[in-house]
Amino acid sequence: MSVPRTTFVHRVARLHLELEQSGVSLADMRRSPSLELQMAGVTLPDRRTPERPAAVEPLEGAIQARLVPTHPPGASRIRYFLDGAQRTFLVWRVGLVPVAATVVAAAVLTRDASGRCAIVPGTLRLEHAWLIPRRAADSKIKDLLARIDCLGMTVLDPLQGIADEADYAALAGDYGKIIEASYVQARRVRESLEQRLLLEWGTDPERDDDPGWIVVDGRLQVAVPRAIGLVKEISQAYLLGPDAEVLLGLPPRHRTTAFRPPDRFRGLGVASSEDHRVRMDLTLWYLRLWDAAGLDARHALIRLEAGPEVTSGEQIDELSSWMMTERTPRATGDERWATLLYPVHYLERILKRSLESETRGWPGS
Repeated sequence: MSVPRTTFVHRVARLHLELEQSGVSLADMRRSPSLELQMAGVTLPDRRTPERPAAVEPLEGAIQARLVPTHPPGASRIRYFLDGAQRTFLVWRVGLVPVAATVVAAAVLTRDASGRCAIVPGTLRLEHAWLIPRRAADSKIKDLLARIDCLGMTVLDPLQGIADEADYAALAGDYGKIIEASYVQARRVRESLEQRLLLEWGTDPERDDDPGWIVVDGRLQVAVPRAIGLVKEISQAYLLGPDAEVLLGLPPRHRTTAFRPPDRFRGLGVASSEDHRVRMDLTLWYLRLWDAAGLDARHALIRLEAGPEVTSGEQIDELSSWMMTERTPRATGDERWATLLYPVHYLERILKRSLESETRGWPGS
């Protein structure tokens, strides 16, 4: 008879009881809503983002708008979709230090010729991690860390990368800043899981004879064959001045000419570690999926990111035309429908159900 798997919620509940019985002083915060709900729509600074935009390297001449040729839906070779999801909770407050934990999930979805979607066997992954400042001065934090380490659970420091002890101590005593840093760190945990899944996908020998392309929801952090990154939130200003005016004025079914970005060093493996950053000569361009007349100039605007093997205008036109065929069916039940591909929407629902199963019984759920 199989033994039921112990979820992260049960492990946390057991640890909470042990701490209470040991007389460890901590404030329970598990009824708080997830950080994803608290910080929905909030853009937090990321230390990896350059503060001063640098010039891009054009690949097709000056930045201009180009009409994307029309191809029938059957011509598209997009067959797979990769995405991740996360749920991050405040667990305890130890003195001034908030202790958080995150549960992340990622998977690859496949779509057959008839349009039916399913998770590729073996690609659905779940990971848990505690988010605790390891160098906080409070002795109760050190005791908590020792207990968690003994249980073999993963602990990540949301203030990792801050070398100066005075700066670290100041942030470790700032309740709000630690919560913000924990949310950013949770995002990186999810990105890291997605990167490793994509790298594993791209190096699988089964992919050698597979002509299908995979769409990664978000930035392309790992360059593997036949992969496209689709960025829905246009927050990083790669194009400036007149080039940005061309971008914001793109008509529907038009793309910009392609370019190479100035930030060619991106994460690989552990997204929060500078030691895992590699040079990636990616090809980037923007595409307008739907008409933005009367709406925000960024409406239905996406950025596509392809590996260094994609350089010709013909390749870029072909990939863009495939992406245009992905506009339907529309995920109209989601406010992001104008940039959200339906298979990604479908995959997100599966991942959210996985997270709900893993966090069932959490006091704040």
